[in-house]
Amino acid sequence: MRRLAAASLLVAYFFYFSWDRLRVPLSSDDLMNLDFYWKRGVGWMLLSQWPLWRGLYRPMGAVFYLPLFEGFGLNPAPYHIAVMLLLLANVYLLYRFAKVLGAGELAAGLAALIACYHAGLSGLYYYIGFVYDVLCFFFYLSALLFYTGVRRRGGLFSAWQTAAFLGLFLCALNSKEMALTLPAILLVYEWIYHRTAIRDARSLADWLGGPGRVALCGAAMSLLSLYGKVFGPDPLLNAAGYRPIFSLHQLRQFQTAALGDLFLNRHFSGWAQILATWALLLYLALRRDRPVLRFCWWFVLIALLPVEFMEHRTGANLYIPLAGAAVFGSVVLVDLAQAIAGVLARETLLRRVDRRVLLAVTVAAGVCFWAHRNYYLKEWLVRPAMARTGKLQAEIVEQFRVLNPRVAPGSRVAILNDPVEANDPLNGLGTYFIAELWFRDRSVVVYLERLNRLPPEELARTDRLLAFENGKLVQVK
Repeated sequence: MRRLAAASLLVAYFFYFSWDRLRVPLSSDDLMNLDFYWKRGVGWMLLSQWPLWRGLYRPMGAVFYLPLFEGFGLNPAPYHIAVMLLLLANVYLLYRFAKVLGAGELAAGLAALIACYHAGLSGLYYYIGFVYDVLCFFFYLSALLFYTGVRRRGGLFSAWQTAAFLGLFLCALNSKEMALTLPAILLVYEWIYHRTAIRDARSLADWLGGPGRVALCGAAMSLLSLYGKVFGPDPLLNAAGYRPIFSLHQLRQFQTAALGDLFLNRHFSGWAQILATWALLLYLALRRDRPVLRFCWWFVLIALLPVEFMEHRTGANLYIPLAGAAVFGSVVLVDLAQAIAGVLARETLLRRVDRRVLLAVTVAAGVCFWAHRNYYLKEWLVRPAMARTGKLQAEIVEQFRVLNPRVAPGSRVAILNDPVEANDPLNGLGTYFIAELWFRDRSVVVYLERLNRLPPEELARTDRLLAFENGKLVQVK
């Protein structure tokens, strides 16, 4: 009953902070992703999951977007509901992850609470475009939990267990590049939790034939995926914003922003604070023989590497590192609460109070502080961003719904005077994506007159001519 009550509270906490995402429209990124996967179709979705060396763009995203688009079109609510269900599943996975690492029931529950809503990663909880991070987290932790489950039972990985793990890892790699670090995390887990199991040459040979083989296969898959991102037919590193910058300046900027986001503290600045923070975390990890803290310290350090030298890759991009940070912080909080409860129990006025009550009150105070901090940041920073997201795109979609234009297969459609969102990173292609997705016909060609100026005679030969007049979409021809 206690677990059911705790789970109900976590779900209520999650929905309290996240239910309003249902009102957020599709963003320009969502429309771009939808259009990208829709043009390639279901066949590409199925076949693209396997050739890691080709560097295809996050094919697991097609598994999310395409079925929802086929069923619900450009209605954003079902997409948000699907992401919310994934986020809730990830909360449970993080709870299991904490338990497997050796965190107690209370610490595991607190880690799950942190994952329910973290204002430093606020985009996860309203921006559909971060579904890649959500999917990657789901498969990353699923693979890690499967691996640790086999190891805790003393298994050395049969053929089907190896295939199941590598399948989950493949899904994580196809979700986002953050999954590249999983083989290194496996080695850290073995080093911390199973180092004593390798006592002689025979046990070492068994390890190399089981967990070592799995880690090696995972490393090979990571290298294949990395090769595809760098040297594939359309390498991700050629896209704007995906080329790493290997400099101390970039490292300092990233660490400042990442630590600020993870700790809900925007006052990190300079190397002194960065190094002092990492040194403090290392001291907490090593001061006692607590494998869970040592593992989580390494987990966060390694999980940050894929985005460490990329510009503007903090916030929701820290979702996988959050798994280690949440468990680490929860274990430390419970230790601190127990110490405070012990001190209070020695006070004259509180000697007759059950120590468990003092512990519960201390933890509840910490939870209230955390919840208030998240609430404050959501009201101050997140709600205004939610209000801006997809506003223009929603207006354009509504104009298409009102006009409801229809065209024959193979038609050429030109759109005049389409509105452009200020500072649009996609160069004002939102209307183009909406039009293509509205007609749902790959043989229809759409022209934005603003980007592809057609001479008058070409415009006259188009099959449909649409225009925005005073913000209203009308059919000119």
